[in-house]
Amino acid sequence: MTTRRLFLQSLAVAGAGLATRTSAAGDTGRGDWANQFAAAREQHPWLLGYQGIQEKSLSSRATLSGEWPADLTGTLFRNGPAQHEVAGFRYQHWFDGDGMLQAFRMQPDGVTHNAKLVATHKLLAEEKAGRALYPAFGSTPPQPAPVTSPDAVNVANISVLHHHNKLLALWEAGSPWEMNTKTLDTRGPYEFTADLPPNSLSGVPFSAHPRVEPDGTLWNFGYVSNAKLLVLWHINPAGRVVKMGRIPMDPITMVHDFIVTQNHIVVLVPPLHFEPAGDGLSFLDNHHWRPADATRVLVVEKDNFNNHFFLELPAQWVFHFGNGWEDKHGIIRFDGARAPDPSLMLTSFRDIMRGQISPARHAEHHQYRIDTKQRRVAEMPLFAQGLSAEFPSIDPRVSCRRNQRLLFMCRDMTAARQPAHTGLNAVATFDYASGQRHTYVYPDSQIPEEHLFVPHPASAPETRGWILGTALDWQQGRTLLNVFDGARVEEGPLATATLPYVVPLGLHGKFVGA
Repeated sequence: MTTRRLFLQSLAVAGAGLATRTSAAGDTGRGDWANQFAAAREQHPWLLGYQGIQEKSLSSRATLSGEWPADLTGTLFRNGPAQHEVAGFRYQHWFDGDGMLQAFRMQPDGVTHNAKLVATHKLLAEEKAGRALYPAFGSTPPQPAPVTSPDAVNVANISVLHHHNKLLALWEAGSPWEMNTKTLDTRGPYEFTADLPPNSLSGVPFSAHPRVEPDGTLWNFGYVSNAKLLVLWHINPAGRVVKMGRIPMDPITMVHDFIVTQNHIVVLVPPLHFEPAGDGLSFLDNHHWRPADATRVLVVEKDNFNNHFFLELPAQWVFHFGNGWEDKHGIIRFDGARAPDPSLMLTSFRDIMRGQISPARHAEHHQYRIDTKQRRVAEMPLFAQGLSAEFPSIDPRVSCRRNQRLLFMCRDMTAARQPAHTGLNAVATFDYASGQRHTYVYPDSQIPEEHLFVPHPASAPETRGWILGTALDWQQGRTLLNVFDGARVEEGPLATATLPYVVPLGLHGKFVGA
């Protein structure tokens, strides 16, 4: 089948990706979440990170403490849900908020910051209407407007991609949104170059976690729920689509991340089945956890998407994988933050939007092994039980190749004293060869977000570099950017850039060197 036909067939079902039936009344049975959240903040001041923002943009010069590395120049772009209330309607899931793109610009004369809400179709339509209009991932406002396409409700709030000199804000079920690299102004939905008429790829699902090989080759996927399809993308370093594929997936679920090796694509398909249950339900509410079912492991040949097979693992939920690679014998190895179920997404990230603190079963990091010839899969914990881990990251120069080092965020659930907040509270590095792990635990007054490894521009892969990450100081009401020595994270930050305001807790980012 030609690339063109695959694209057009994918487009034909793309509009079914997020749209679900909605009632005229909307989801009004959850009560006044804005007032509940405000009351809870009095008791739990760390909820400041989930309050949300009303400003469309932010800009400042950071105050520096410590010694910022002279060689660390460039921009850390970050993205995440930021506007959690629209005209008095408070969203009922953390993932619903309108996306805000940030840029921390590191130059010899200091660190500056600017941020802007992504001017999506949804944001502009709701500003014009003066109310919340559309059903979101986990919320349905009163009198919802019909969803005509995925990009009508695309909030561009999960991650960011810098590829072929384009800056893209990413969601899961629709198009990337192109942003101006310097001003962060929104340019509009972005289409990768392809031999197709204009707008042919509009709304085709493009996930928030594409994998980019060291040479710039890009791979991605998307899920089309109502059509029960998984869409695969192969894009060259110049941003041109090489091929696209479709794999039937019944039952279908939402997939957040995946793995790419030298020869294969690996997708874990958890038993969180999309089972539309009736009018008035959000997209999330139309999913049902079936723990008796297996997690399907899809293994696809990169050279030919039609060549694929499925394996099975016990029911589990993985938000994020670290990296994957395979040896000459066809053995694939990869790692991921494995949770026994998706309760963090189904319950915790919903309850926190009204200030209700609910326990969640945190993820623990696992290693996976697939024998592509014998068609067998196995898994095992990477660390001792009780270490909660998330946001795994590596040196991007070994992406999809064998890596020796891993960076991740964690929370030690066995410690006698736990912080007041429910988030992760530490950043750690791990060396596979030595088995050594080094950890820096943040003060209880700070909630760290995703941290990234930034290689020194003159270094060999996985040697010299820095760890760069943001944190919320909820006691001081400030957002921080910390930089660590990549080889001595346990010694704490080398320097900190402090903003004069709070940016709501977000999700993912990318560093782009100067």
